[in-house]
Amino acid sequence: MDHQRRARLSGDCKAVAWLVDPTTDIPLDARPLLYGALLAAPGVVIAGLLSSLLITVAAAIRTGLPQFWIFAAIDVALLLLRLRAVHRCQHHFRAGTLPTIDRSVLLTIAWCALQGIIAFAIGLTGDLAMIVIVTAFILGLVAPICARNHTAPRLAVTLVMLCDVPFKIGLALTGHPILWILIPLSLPLLASIRVLLRNFTTLLAESLNAAERSRLLAGHDPLTGLANRYDLDAQLARLTASPDRPLALLCLDLDRFKPINDRFGHAVGDAVLVGVAERLHAVAGEPALIVRLGGDEFLLAVPGLSPGQAHSLAERITDAVSGHDYALDCRGPIAVGVSIGYACFPDDATSIAALRTRADHALYAAKRAGGVRRYDPQAALTDAA
Repeated sequence: MDHQRRARLSGDCKAVAWLVDPTTDIPLDARPLLYGALLAAPGVVIAGLLSSLLITVAAAIRTGLPQFWIFAAIDVALLLLRLRAVHRCQHHFRAGTLPTIDRSVLLTIAWCALQGIIAFAIGLTGDLAMIVIVTAFILGLVAPICARNHTAPRLAVTLVMLCDVPFKIGLALTGHPILWILIPLSLPLLASIRVLLRNFTTLLAESLNAAERSRLLAGHDPLTGLANRYDLDAQLARLTASPDRPLALLCLDLDRFKPINDRFGHAVGDAVLVGVAERLHAVAGEPALIVRLGGDEFLLAVPGLSPGQAHSLAERITDAVSGHDYALDCRGPIAVGVSIGYACFPDDATSIAALRTRADHALYAAKRAGGVRRYDPQAALTDAA
């Protein structure tokens, strides 16, 4: 599976959504990866289309029946549509956007249905040579269909059924009654495909869920549940993807926290940190990114705030964190203070690195003077001197 290629559902067709559902619990973030697998190996798809066209033209020439020329024309039309769909997907991949899979799925269904009809028509001709050729072709389709659609068991079973069942009905109608036994034999084939792909998808789901848990553990502070330093720059980059959308970056440092650890122990200190995290969530809310940098240091990234709004938020945070004591088990009320420095994108900085540096400078100023401080370039020059 190409981990760089992801795709999405347009959501316009419920039948397609049902067919491509993995039928097991897959993290939502991983679904684009599974949908992308349905667009994999376009060369195999084109090879199948060309093989089908070759067989159909051979049947038309050998039998002289006009319907095979019609089938060949439809095959050519589907080939052109598939080439166009592949080109569109490649364009999306190069542009870094997610293509939709709906059109590709519907074209695949149409093509497999056509193969079933062609095989049915060849069976009715009674031409032994063409029957042998189409038998080899239909049997050869089963493995690639299952391999390419392994993340969507329902779709894989549907595609195999569209190719296999009409073909066997056509053979049964050749005048040999024994061939009717082929029809019920399709049931165990389809059931086996369903079970095998379901088992594979279940294993895949377990792997993806484990990876998701690992990602969450790696990216979150186990004590407070806040995000941590992991992938912080990438998250900030997403928040500043548009230069027209402002972002306020607030750096927080608790005051008088070390004496709490020294006097009451780390368990009480941890409880205070959890309480601070809860208050930050209550004040900042969504869509703020709240990060525990380590120790008693926190960072908030809040999109859409002007400098004035950022200052107002910082004052509300100060009141929430230090304006009310923390009632902990039999320890009496415990109070901490907080110093906050902030900088704003793009007013104070035009890059993530500069924004973080300038928010840190503002925090140093706040630690010296107390309260809330915005980045001041003159003060930063004085500090550097």
